[in-house]
Amino acid sequence: MKGTLSDQPLAELIREISSRNFSGTLRLEYDRAQAAVYFESGRVIFAASNIRSLRLAEYLNKRAVVAEKELARLGNLSDLDLAAAVCTSGLVTREQVDQLLAVMVADVLRVALLWTTGTWDFNERARLGYPIEVTVDINNLLREAGQRMPLKFVSARFRNPNETISRAFDSAAGGENLLPSESFLLSRLDAPARMQDLVDLSGLRELDAHRIIYGLALSGMVTREYWHHAFRAEQPRTGKEPAEVAPPKPMTREAEAAAEAAKELADLETFLDRLGESSDYYQVIGLSPEADASEIKLAYYALARRYHPDRFHLQSGTPQHARISSAFARVTQAYETLTEPGARAAYDAALERSRQFSGASKSKVGAGIGTTDGVEFAVGAGDDEFPEAGQCFREGLNALQAGQLQFAVKQLAAAARLSPRDARYRAHYGRALAAGGQTRRLAESELQAAVKLEPANATYRTMLAELYFDLNFHRRAQTELQRALAIDPNDAKARALLRKIEKARRTG
Repeated sequence: MKGTLSDQPLAELIREISSRNFSGTLRLEYDRAQAAVYFESGRVIFAASNIRSLRLAEYLNKRAVVAEKELARLGNLSDLDLAAAVCTSGLVTREQVDQLLAVMVADVLRVALLWTTGTWDFNERARLGYPIEVTVDINNLLREAGQRMPLKFVSARFRNPNETISRAFDSAAGGENLLPSESFLLSRLDAPARMQDLVDLSGLRELDAHRIIYGLALSGMVTREYWHHAFRAEQPRTGKEPAEVAPPKPMTREAEAAAEAAKELADLETFLDRLGESSDYYQVIGLSPEADASEIKLAYYALARRYHPDRFHLQSGTPQHARISSAFARVTQAYETLTEPGARAAYDAALERSRQFSGASKSKVGAGIGTTDGVEFAVGAGDDEFPEAGQCFREGLNALQAGQLQFAVKQLAAAARLSPRDARYRAHYGRALAAGGQTRRLAESELQAAVKLEPANATYRTMLAELYFDLNFHRRAQTELQRALAIDPNDAKARALLRKIEKARRTG
């Protein structure tokens, strides 16, 4: 059987092969990267890749288990041949090798599970020519993959809003590793529910709810009525003499570099998605509110090493680079706030007020997601709940109109921090940030937050379009203006800016 990963990603293939108890070899190819996953009666027993960083030699070397010169002496062996060689030579114990192989196989699967383009080929007659079975927590890996795959790709896996979703009988297994949003959704599945009803009940936007349900379904914690099947209803026939196959051959250095670049971009997309779902500074930095300043500093530097905009200088001037810059500016803002004692104390106080108001609101309406929304996108209140927010906003707006930019940014930031669900505060804070060259990177996230809070507000969309125009992202500006005019066809400012963009295109 053959197919494409865009139609059947690895996660769904593993789920289906396991449910049908198939044996054989599943080969995957994404660009020049390859992987092979070996099954025995539905169980994943081994996986290997031609990506250099996912070869056993790299694990032995980086963990200082075997010296590099010893590995060089053994030559360029396959992973399992190398495992046998280092054991036979007495360099490592069998137990050490088995532990490293388990880590390697899990990493190979983590990478390949994120491939949403490429091809696959399953051969039920091709078997692994080694007596080995590596133990991996496949259900947890599948659930993690569901959380990391692109939102739109995951959402496209659900074509029928009337599909029935049910809780599995053994869904309690593995529950200790669940995200709060996953636990909340499971707790609402006492009886089978329509997909759309479950989405509405989750309190999440549809894309995010689909991602949660998809991960739970892949791991077997919930059952779906419809899957996109890759195999025929009957089990594939097996030959009398199964063919033995070897793991993929190592790729060239050029191909390795291309695969690493693709992996890095996929990791970046996952980071940007995670940041988009973060609701407070602690989630942005990836730590709990109990973290001390040294932990926050280490977490920030780790993020900087991987996602600082300067690492992606080749994309400079593109919308993607602007998105990276905006996202990392948010990380920097979180870091600066949480490492300055006074600012952190004020932030924690505002966060606690948001939590209290959020809890009161949820007890009244009976909705919510099991976790408390943070201060960045908290279920906040208007001026009645935080009267100082309204005062800060008025002072900031007056300062902005008077050209006192520094004071305007300070006051509008305070208003947005105290009442983050007020779209006016977020929009005008973004407008003030856009007016300063040093703070422009932060403006996009604030204006996008305002649009998210009030998607039918044409003014906020026009303000976002003005920012995109100033950044020379004319296509994105045009898109926002078209949306604004669809809401308010008489928006004179939107029409004027649209004409300006069209003129720039004609003359440019």
